[in-house]
This record gives sequence, structure tokens and C-alpha cells, in this order.
Amino acid sequence: MKARYALRALYALAADESRAPMLIADLAERERIPRKFLEAILLTLRRGGFLESKVGREGGYRLARPAREIVVGDLVRRLEGRLTLREGRMPADITSGEVAVRFLNQKLTEATDDVLDKLTLEQLIEQTAKAAGQQQQMYYI
Repeated sequence: MKARYALRALYALAADESRAPMLIADLAERERIPRKFLEAILLTLRRGGFLESKVGREGGYRLARPAREIVVGDLVRRLEGRLTLREGRMPADITSGEVAVRFLNQKLTEATDDVLDKLTLEQLIEQTAKAAGQQQQMYYI
């Protein structure tokens, strides 16, 4: 859930054309994220260099760098670690089937890393806008 909420928060910050700092309360309400949970996530992202914060009257959070420089894979790993399929302990009498399953899990993990590491926050915003535009088109016969 951390990465999911973080992506929603960063998406909102990046899509906000004013680029002004956004208060945690406003961000939490806008994205329907529990405020306390969001506070912890934003602190982690600030420490990771994804966000910067400003205190005071016009304070809040904003992106520390352009959305085109924020790689989704870096963000996810900062919050969740590497996404892998859960595997049990290696049994002493491992079967060929177990080796095959572990090989498949490794390939899926590598493919996931590849997708996440090629996707920036800016691309995510562009693709979302494109998909939203396609959904709103009406065709009549």
C-alpha cells in the first residue's frame, strides 16, 4: 500500500500545474489517503530525494525534481524494496519442479524491474491523460 499511496500522492503533485507546495491535509483529502500514513510516506520520500518540503504559511510538499526524472522503479524500491514473488524456504530435497518455479519467479521479478525502471512519473501522467481522453470519446452511428 505504501507504493500505491506514494504514486497517487506524487501523481497529484506532478499533475498540479501551479507547482506550489501542497499541504498534507489537502493531499490526503484529495487522494483519500489516511493522513498519518501519508505523513510517514512523504517523510520517506523527502529523505529519498523525491520531494522537498517547505514549512510556514505557504508550506507543504512538492516534487524535488521534474516528473521526467522520477523513475517509478526507484520510488517503489524506496518504499517497498524489490518486488518479488514470495518464496518459501528452500527444501533440502528440492525437486525439478521447485527449481522451475523459482526460475519463473526470478524471470517475473526481472520483468517487473524492467517495466518499473523504464517508466517515469511524467510518462505515467501522459499515459493516464491519453487513456482518459480515449475513454471520453463518444462514437455514434
